[in-house]
Amino acid sequence: MSLDDTTIRDLIDFTDEHGVLSFYAGHTPAQAADPQPTAPIEIRNQLKALRSELADRDGETGKAVAARLDELGPDIDALVDPKAHGRGRALFVGVDSGRLEQVALQIPFKERVVHHERAFVRPLVAAHDEGRAAGVLVVSRSGARLLRWSLGEVTELETYTFEVSGDVSRQKSGPTPAQPQHPGQGTSHKERFEERIDEHRHRFLRQVAEEATQRIKEHGWDRLVLSAPPKMRDEMGDILGQDGYRLLTAEQAWEDAAPHEIAEAMWPLLRSVHLDRERELTEAAVSRALGGQAGAVGLRNVCAALNEGRVSRLLYRSDLEVEGVVSGQGTIHPRVEGHAAEADLEFTREPLFVERMIERAVATDAQVTPVDPEVAAQLDEHDGVAALLRW
Repeated sequence: MSLDDTTIRDLIDFTDEHGVLSFYAGHTPAQAADPQPTAPIEIRNQLKALRSELADRDGETGKAVAARLDELGPDIDALVDPKAHGRGRALFVGVDSGRLEQVALQIPFKERVVHHERAFVRPLVAAHDEGRAAGVLVVSRSGARLLRWSLGEVTELETYTFEVSGDVSRQKSGPTPAQPQHPGQGTSHKERFEERIDEHRHRFLRQVAEEATQRIKEHGWDRLVLSAPPKMRDEMGDILGQDGYRLLTAEQAWEDAAPHEIAEAMWPLLRSVHLDRERELTEAAVSRALGGQAGAVGLRNVCAALNEGRVSRLLYRSDLEVEGVVSGQGTIHPRVEGHAAEADLEFTREPLFVERMIERAVATDAQVTPVDPEVAAQLDEHDGVAALLRW
């Protein structure tokens, strides 16, 4: 199963009478050579703790989960196998139905096992946000390549070849016509030839930049990674500018690099600006909310906006754990108060309340961005949540 909005919606709707088991595992290349990688150990320790906790809390559910886990041996082995495809893998299993869904990405997950009435999707939401598509432009003296990075993988979109027109390529080096007896004086044909080559290359780079900019707008990329030799990198950077996106430059020249090698090298570059983006989004939401514009802060206000479908982007501290309630009509509330308390509705306590907030956001086509605690100071002043609103 690939990861997109539809995947997350389908998993949010994944329920089972005795709950859904959600497994996450992450791997690095070094773990493939480790005889005792940490992921299998961590997963198995969490499984042991889950069995014990359920046996003490709910005997019937505990037996159902234990029976399902006993049947999942090969699937769990595959999940934690560091040599299998995907640095990040997730497995979702219905305890009663046995329905099984898997996701494999080139973005690692933190090891986690969760049993709940629905699939636990928070790590997928974070990966979907961090792994959003970005552009890659590889420029060399022979041409250029435009590629797309998404969720840790790279695909090639366009290839451009730099070719010199016939009238320029036929120019030869030699003495100047004015002083044929002194080839070292004046401007040589060779120098004029090189100047014409540079002019043609500059026009070529401008054309590539125009097409790359058009692709950026079409796909909504907010980052473009540029790889080129130093001199061409500076020239291309000046031509491109940064109109509505971040321009990141790679120190390496990727002219001959395969897509998977480019994908490997891009991840640290993209991560280097991730916190800046989260900080900017948080500041925008808080500023709008406090300025009486299209923003909301605090659980009460954000939940109200989610219930009304007004949220365009939900922001929450990535490690936020908070409880709330869900009404019989599916609306979410941090607590039963105000109009909700006056209405003739049934309310159910929800320990994974952030999951329900994500559910409401995804159902109304809102973007979701978990915010790293390192840049979440403004959110901490408002229950750890904020939102950019449509109106």
